[in-house]
Amino acid sequence: MEDSSRWLVQLRKGVVELLVLRLLWRAGELHGYAIVKELQMRGRLIAGESTVYPVLRRLEADGLLTSRWVEASAGPPRKYYRVSDGGAAFMKEAGAEWDALVESMRRLKGDGHNE
Repeated sequence: MEDSSRWLVQLRKGVVELLVLRLLWRAGELHGYAIVKELQMRGRLIAGESTVYPVLRRLEADGLLTSRWVEASAGPPRKYYRVSDGGAAFMKEAGAEWDALVESMRRLKGDGHNE
């Protein structure tokens, strides 16, 4: 049971980058904590701050996101993220791969074998 739990955690972590890109593409621009909250609202994702902030730094370093600092009315400035042109192109390509993976899984689940 422990091995399957570890596997599920890794699976969820593996898709967080694509989820962050998709969320930002739809939202336009969000700050880091809003991204964490949005992902948590969407279900059983492992997407806490300790997961999302390193992903945001990695996506920005890879040129898939851009960011800007915005002064807050209360508290410190917030860093807002947006999908770059390169990020949008990557998201389209990765999204197509994801769709193909989901379709393959759907077909395998529906082939009549017991699960």
